[in-house]
Amino acid sequence: MMTGTNPTTLAAPPQDVRAGRTLASFDSSRIETFTTPQGIEVWLLPAPELPMLMVELNFRAGAMLEPEAQQGLANLTAALADEGAGEYDAVAFREELEAIGARFGAGADTQDLSMNLTTLSEHAPRALELMGLAVTQPRYDEDAVARMREALLADIRQGDEDPGTVAWRLFRPAVYGNHAYANGGEGSLKTMGGLTREDVQNWHARYVTKANLRVTVVGDITAATLVPLLDKALGGLPAGDTRHAVATAPTPTTPQLVKKQMPIPQGTVLMGHLGLPRSDPDFYALLVMNEILGGSVLTSRLGQDVREKHGLVYSIYTANAPLPHNGMFFVSFATGNANVAKAIGLVRAHIQAIRDTPVSEEELADTKAYLIGSFPLRLESNGKLLNMLSMMQNEGLAADYLTTWPQRIAAVTQEDVQRAAQRLIAPDAMALVVVGDAEALDVQ
Repeated sequence: MMTGTNPTTLAAPPQDVRAGRTLASFDSSRIETFTTPQGIEVWLLPAPELPMLMVELNFRAGAMLEPEAQQGLANLTAALADEGAGEYDAVAFREELEAIGARFGAGADTQDLSMNLTTLSEHAPRALELMGLAVTQPRYDEDAVARMREALLADIRQGDEDPGTVAWRLFRPAVYGNHAYANGGEGSLKTMGGLTREDVQNWHARYVTKANLRVTVVGDITAATLVPLLDKALGGLPAGDTRHAVATAPTPTTPQLVKKQMPIPQGTVLMGHLGLPRSDPDFYALLVMNEILGGSVLTSRLGQDVREKHGLVYSIYTANAPLPHNGMFFVSFATGNANVAKAIGLVRAHIQAIRDTPVSEEELADTKAYLIGSFPLRLESNGKLLNMLSMMQNEGLAADYLTTWPQRIAAVTQEDVQRAAQRLIAPDAMALVVVGDAEALDVQ
């Protein structure tokens, strides 16, 4: 549930100073929300402009729910989504999809296991039927499990040689400690290598249920047509009894320095701590603050100083990655090994400055105008709309989120930005991960 300022009291969004026009709000009334007779919760955005249909099935079955000894299980389950269902083995199933030009696949992240379907509207009944088979009657043939497991093990080995991957493997537990969010989802050679067909079947049986499912649809279809197709495709799922969640929040990040030596020409740096969830009243102020500090590599304070003035990095950015319990706020960059300590010092100085001194009126106005002016770009295709609506549905946001987002950004003040900065970020309270050669690791 969204908290904060009452949407009815928000001022109208200001003009986009770059385009010289007033931005129209998204029409939230177009979003239809309903539960089918078979108990499937659906958000639908009819979009008849193109003869296409896009569907996302979201199961709260991500890495955060994995037992420690089975890390990587959600990822393996997702990789097997198109590897055969019902009477079709892996090859035959993909041939059935190709025959109607449909695309189907899946992925897993910290929270969720999501399956996505794209099809021409005329083939929607068959495409949804095939999707339903993948969800309700997955085969998980032994040869497919072995093949996908080996592919994911190869990805893990490849990640061992990539400094960015190595840095993130160290950073998540540094930020989250022993909390479930610390699990990055890829697993290790040991845990992934030990996963079996039975493990995948048990994971599917536990988490692929109606109660744990949310469906988002964007495209050329009406609710009257969609409902019977979804109920036919997914009605056979077990009811389940809950939408799964992690009950406890992570404890505050322990300030620490984690070093990993690798023979590479640049040092990779991640620094940060717990962030803010979307439900926090300061979330919008944080978005503005983040954009000013490091949201853009070219125009942010860090981009202008660390990149443009000092020439230390090609890219540097900050982000708040929200999750229901905090999520994380972080800074990411890579620089020559000899410059790591200097770049870290500059970042710390900017973090302290945005806490200590209110941003200027001009800086605030330009940043809000940019955020509001660029917001429609997030909604310019059906695919982007599907991603946005799925996020809204799965995070429990109101259907008017897209309408009120520009207004909430417009309402942010200098005081709001400074309050958010002081609440959230502190250079001395961060976990710091450095991956590089011995010179890069000579930091404090």
